[in-house]
Amino acid sequence: MEFINNHPIIDVDKKKEIEFTFDGKSLIGFKGMVISSALFLNNIKVFGQHVKDRSPQGIFCANGQCSQCNVIVDGVPVKACMTLLTEGMTIESCNGLPDLPPEDDRVEVRDVNIIKTEVLVIGGGPAGLSATKILGENNISVILVDDKAKLGGKLVLQTHKFFGSQKDVYAGTRGIEIGKILGEIVLNLESVKVWVNSIILAIFSDGLVGIIKDMEEYALIKTKYLLIATGAREKMLIFPGNTLPGVYGAGAFQTLINRDLVKAAERIFIVGGGNVGLIAGYHAIQAGIKVVGLVEALPKCGGYKVHEDKLKMLGVPIYTNHTVISANGQNELESVTIGKLTDSWNVEPGSEKTFACDTLLIAVGLDPVDEFYHKARQFNMKVWVAGDAQE
Repeated sequence: MEFINNHPIIDVDKKKEIEFTFDGKSLIGFKGMVISSALFLNNIKVFGQHVKDRSPQGIFCANGQCSQCNVIVDGVPVKACMTLLTEGMTIESCNGLPDLPPEDDRVEVRDVNIIKTEVLVIGGGPAGLSATKILGENNISVILVDDKAKLGGKLVLQTHKFFGSQKDVYAGTRGIEIGKILGEIVLNLESVKVWVNSIILAIFSDGLVGIIKDMEEYALIKTKYLLIATGAREKMLIFPGNTLPGVYGAGAFQTLINRDLVKAAERIFIVGGGNVGLIAGYHAIQAGIKVVGLVEALPKCGGYKVHEDKLKMLGVPIYTNHTVISANGQNELESVTIGKLTDSWNVEPGSEKTFACDTLLIAVGLDPVDEFYHKARQFNMKVWVAGDAQE
């Protein structure tokens, strides 16, 4: 792997090098990177072994939604995709279940700070930012919480220009710029407090919301109204080899190449002809990565034709009425096998094709991250849901 020093869309700033170790080997990453991206930068895709069968494990979502990227840092298991790299960090593979520390440190018991607000918005992506903007412009007190270091959600990963209304959705502007615009507006609203790097732990039956603020301080929020804008998580397909390192979500791929500027692959194959899959293919080409092909089970791609035409124009073969049969390899992905589907959704015998690739992107739809919404409803809180979390 290598760092993307030149990108046709993204301005690349010089980054400070950071030294760390992984399984005893000294490596170099960059300040501001999460562990998973730093490992990819050093050609490491295997982060550990599964607890049941010791199969190799790597990333899938790169968004904190799964635990497939777990590693051990200073004796403590953490999600590699959510933990920032620091100078001198000691990282180890997570092989099976991690050991508990031999002794627990004494925990200081103290009163928990209870913070009041009119509205608590969970999620700093496009839906959460847009709602907070309107609330703040009407001088309503808001606390906006997001678990990432930077506001914008998936907008941070989108280098393409958006469609629609210029007034309503900033049409003609790239997603990365829309995220900056909305973030700056929200940060300058007097009635709004923004907590990044903060995690919602629980919604309690008394209506209080437990939060780890700045990854350090535990606090409780008492809010009159709650807005859940937590987005969605990527779906997975079941097929032989689907857990091999190198098989992961298209969103994770965009995180690696567009946010952390790691050239995460040489040859990719994409499953899914919706907008996410098509755009991920174009992002790969921007980063100098070969797109070997794209497979879509339906008779035609479901994404915008303009995105499909871009890939075709750039020589990417698109196989409709096809599905992935297997991902192949030993410790990492080495190839993918696809086949043509019959009218009864079975693979047509003799239609199998195998392609050499080091990465298989899964882009087959999203599931809403709406657990907090349902929990708040259970406790009769005044709660709403917005964006992908309500799909």
